[in-house]
Order: sequence, then structure tokens, then C-alpha cells
Amino acid sequence: MPKIPAQDTNTPGNNTVKLLPRKETFLAHYPRRLKIAVAVVVLIFLLIPLLLGGSSKPMQNMIAAAELATISHLNGTDSAAAIANPAYEKSNNNAAAKGNASNAGTTMNADDDRSVRMVTAPDPAITEDTIEGSLPRISEDGRQPWQVYARPFDGTDKRPRIAIVITDLGLSRVASDAAISRLPASITLAFDVQSPVVGAWCARARQNGHETLLMLPMEPFDYPRSDPGPHTLLTTLPNSDNIERFLWALRQAAGYIGITTITGSRFSTDPDKITPVLDILHDRGLMVLDARAAPHSTLEELARRAHVPVTASSERIDQNPSPEAIEAALAQLEQTARLTGRAVGVASPLPVTITEITQWSKQLAEHGFVLAPISAMVE
Repeated sequence: MPKIPAQDTNTPGNNTVKLLPRKETFLAHYPRRLKIAVAVVVLIFLLIPLLLGGSSKPMQNMIAAAELATISHLNGTDSAAAIANPAYEKSNNNAAAKGNASNAGTTMNADDDRSVRMVTAPDPAITEDTIEGSLPRISEDGRQPWQVYARPFDGTDKRPRIAIVITDLGLSRVASDAAISRLPASITLAFDVQSPVVGAWCARARQNGHETLLMLPMEPFDYPRSDPGPHTLLTTLPNSDNIERFLWALRQAAGYIGITTITGSRFSTDPDKITPVLDILHDRGLMVLDARAAPHSTLEELARRAHVPVTASSERIDQNPSPEAIEAALAQLEQTARLTGRAVGVASPLPVTITEITQWSKQLAEHGFVLAPISAMVE
């Protein structure tokens, strides 16, 4: 059988196709096992919501732990571990107290003692566990959450009381961290329930000695031009829907003493709409701060009718966010407290506001006043 001569691919007229070398992608430089591992990790994260069966609480705990792990100045406790396991805080009280002892020499006045330990939250005796999450409740022996979770305060102190509440927290990491770490511990902090990690922020604040309130989105007069968010309580909704939204808000954190709003100028002045909310506050042992969202707010009066513990704002501290205007507002708070025995200021966490309040609080005791948590202002 004759041999077939080898074909020369370089001769003209030859039809043999010469293959070009394959161009490598950037992934070709990585080991095959590494690429498989990355793909598995991505797949796991995509399947987590399904594996949780629709419950968002475990996912919120994971997010909260990751969020707090990146926040500095944790003052002697592992906040991420405390969120993932509330029992952690109780089992580490001694260690935390030692860590907080270093702050004692930097207190701004006698009311800024960060070594004061808040009651562990959630307290099972005043907690109702539901399928959707936990809710505060009055204990079998009559203890109410707004009193149990309050920052300790000497009620026999005869000096005029001034309380400061910082609102709009939980949505900005920088602002929230500054308020928690820089302001005196007796200042109350209010966190927006629509923050994805509001529970983590409330726990962090309480670890630093601050009382906490939940800020609820309620319908303003210029709604929908001003829209507080998807969980807003609206006058156009039936009461059953608003109650569902309200209970959702209460399940977002633990250890708070009550609620407030700075947006509900329309909703909070509608007796038919706000009364069912106040009834729930009464039944669950929570207080309300009337932040005067409306110029002539009736929330304080309606709360008293519903037998809900309530106090109201005397002054918006940073309506004009300049150092001079804030100083004047703080001086007006002192004047009100001197005349009536108590005054409540509400402010946002602007850098200038935090700086001015911090400096002002250093001289407050010398002026004859005591800085009090908002719970101490309930009459």
C-alpha cells in the first residue's frame, strides 16, 4: 500500500486549517478549586433567605453583628456577640464594668457615669414572644418596660431637671456612633425603626448607658410630598393596618422605653387614628415623647387620656443649626427648667449640635441643674 505523503501546511493552495492559540481569560490564572469555592460561597448567600423560611430575624442578627464589628469604641464589650446572643451581656457584666471603669475619669458631670449598668434586654419577664418576633409587655407582677429599661436616676434630687433627646439615629453610622460615644450617658437616644440594624444600635446605646426610644414614621401634613417611608402610619389606612405596622415597628428592637415621632404632624393629631396606638402603648407598658411634630400638638393630652406615661418637648435645640442659635436654645432650656422645674430639648445628630451639647453639659451641674434621662421627666 503506497504511503500518503505528509501535507505541507505552508504551501500555497493547501486547504488545511491552522488553529490559532486559544486566548486565555483572566479566570484562567486562578486554580480551579478556588473558582469552585467562590461559586459555592455565592450560592450559599443566595440560598440563605430561602433556608430561613421567610423569617428575617436571624438575617437581621447576622447583619447587625457584621455592622457592629466594624464600629470602633465599643467600651469594653463585644457588641456583635451581645446582639447575636443577648445572654452574652449578662454573663459578661463584670468584665464590661471593668472596661467601663476607665471612662469614670472622663465623665462630664456626675450624671455621665457610663459604668452604670442597664438592665439586660430583652428581659423574659416583660417580653412576649410571637411568630413574627418579640414584643414588650407588662410582667405578671406589674413591672412595666418603660420603667424596667429606664436609666437609673435619683428621684430625690431636687435640682431642676433637663432632658435631651437626640432623634434621627440609626440611619447614619457616623452620626449614630458620635451620639452614642460622645454625648453624656444621661441623654436619651431615639432610633429610626426603618434602619435595617436598629436593634443593634439600640443595644449598643444601652451598653453605653443611654436610654433608647423608637422613632415611628407617621403621616405629616404634606404627605405624600414628604414621605417618611414604607411603614408609615397613615390616616388613610384602616386602624387594623396601622396597628399591624405599629406592632412591626415594636418588634425591631428590644430594651427601649417607648416611642416618639417627628414626622406625624397629621397622624398624631387625629384622635381616631392615634388612640389605637396609644392603647397599645398603655397595654404594653411603654411611654411616649411628644416631640411637638405639629405646632399645636395634642399628643400629650391624648396620651394622658389613655393613661400612657408621657412627656413633651419644650424646645427644638437646633432648629437653626448654628453654634450661636444652639447656645441660645440651650440657655432657654435652662430658663424653662428654672421656672417650671423641668425642661425637655429635642435635637438632631448634627456635628455642631453634638459639639455644642457636649460643651454645654460640662457646666450644667455648676449652673444648678441635673441632666436627666427622658423617663425621669414623666409626671
